[in-house]
Amino acid sequence: GKNIIFHIIYIILAFVAAIFVPNFVGDVLFNETGVLIMGTLIPVYESIVAVCTVGEADDTVWLQFWIFNATFTYATEFMDVIKEALPNAGEHWYEFEFFVTLWLMLPFTDGATLIYDKVTEPFIAPICRNAKSKMDGWGAIIITLINSSYLWIVWFTFMSLPEPARRFVVVAVGTLYPVVASTVAITTKEDGLDDTHWLTYWSCFTLLFILMDYLETWVGSIRGFYSLCLCATVWLFLPMFQGAKSVFRNVLVPLSGQYENMLLHDVYLVRRDVEKKIPEKMHEKVFPRFARVFAKGKVE
Repeated sequence: GKNIIFHIIYIILAFVAAIFVPNFVGDVLFNETGVLIMGTLIPVYESIVAVCTVGEADDTVWLQFWIFNATFTYATEFMDVIKEALPNAGEHWYEFEFFVTLWLMLPFTDGATLIYDKVTEPFIAPICRNAKSKMDGWGAIIITLINSSYLWIVWFTFMSLPEPARRFVVVAVGTLYPVVASTVAITTKEDGLDDTHWLTYWSCFTLLFILMDYLETWVGSIRGFYSLCLCATVWLFLPMFQGAKSVFRNVLVPLSGQYENMLLHDVYLVRRDVEKKIPEKMHEKVFPRFARVFAKGKVE
């Protein structure tokens, strides 16, 4: 994705496709369903595969995608309103969204990594690290509120907002802090577990967002709907609940057929932890016995 020629070629091909693609093909691809499959379902599946494979490099790649994808989605939250007010501006919106998402994902363009290398790491990451340290302090306050008798005040304030504002709050809570925390995760060279944690979160929150977007047409006017969505969002990312991890391991992984790979990844993490705790000079002696424990379930 670092070769500018690839990006130029892609832009030219995208323009040609948008103009000359047959109408029946455009009706299938350039609509809400096409964007949903391209920008959500495929990345969610690939993220599950990344988390369940040994190593963290692919986790980082897909986390870079989700950072920009979430920012792009949040920044265009009001596009439906704009399309109603300016039909001409919204006429080709789905084409634009489809090709931007594809640009982020394709290996030869790898737009997400390009944005990370040229914009996120040099300019945004330092700001995010500073913001996260401040947000972590607010997180402690939020947890205190959750565990206190003043929670009803927060709930009452939220419920007093109009429906569009409540929806905006849910999306903001599920996007802003996780984007900052994810940016910090990929810019800190630690053990990679923070990358995995936030990749797990984005896989779950994205599906929750789709569910909310789908159900609000019928039940969005019912008081308490957005409160439930907000509670589910907070449950997913707060460390005290580990909700995303629970949904990911017990629901998404089995549905995607990655359960065996997840177990192998767990074994890899155990091995890495053992390597840290056992002196290197004892590795040759201990590891064969360690392998036999896994193979036979007993120490010889």
